[in-house]
Amino acid sequence: MTALLRFLFTRGHALAGFLLLKAVAVVVNGLAQGTAEVWGLGILTLVVYGIIARFAQAGRVISIWAITVLMLYEAAGGLLLAWSSLTQAPGVAAIGFAVAAYLVVGALAVLSSRREA
Repeated sequence: MTALLRFLFTRGHALAGFLLLKAVAVVVNGLAQGTAEVWGLGILTLVVYGIIARFAQAGRVISIWAITVLMLYEAAGGLLLAWSSLTQAPGVAAIGFAVAAYLVVGALAVLSSRREA
């Protein structure tokens, strides 16, 4: 179990997980709302997050701080969404809590790896 957690929460895997979760959110929002504006904004957000994550993976300190703040911001949004849907859809809320927990722990893993090359 410890080896799995160590594997999941390295800098590269935490960043890849964050981008994967964000890509899923972009697709779900795009399909749910179905407008070109939502798709464009979602894809633009994903591209910007990808660029910041690439620089963070390279070890740039400002990008590491920026992606950590973005991950915590996304986790807070997921936590609020999960909390608001707790009584109507407990399964969705459980998934939201799990995603928020993954993002918080991933953000802490990325931030703690800022001294590594």
